[in-house]
Amino acid sequence: MTAEEIFDKAEERIFDRLGKDAVFTPAVGDPVSCKVNLEKGSDFQPGGLDAQVWGSETSIEYRLAEVGKEADRDEVFTVGGTDYTVKDVMENDGRFVKVAVKSA
Repeated sequence: MTAEEIFDKAEERIFDRLGKDAVFTPAVGDPVSCKVNLEKGSDFQPGGLDAQVWGSETSIEYRLAEVGKEADRDEVFTVGGTDYTVKDVMENDGRFVKVAVKSA
């Protein structure tokens, strides 16, 4: 087993245990069931700024391999009956994507 396969299995196990069940609804195509890490009120520094500006944001982190794409603005994750609309991609390391969201 390669190192990449080991990391893939480890991240699957982590999200299976700690992640919340969710449904990702893309603008085009069928909804996808997935696991997410929902963080409410996390601090972040807005992208594109060189100032010490910080804010409070709700974010969703998900496995890129599970959803199959980086979420686009206005696409929706449904977690626990609440819809969260994607505002912006915060991070994408090729394994996990973290998006800023707002609840509907």
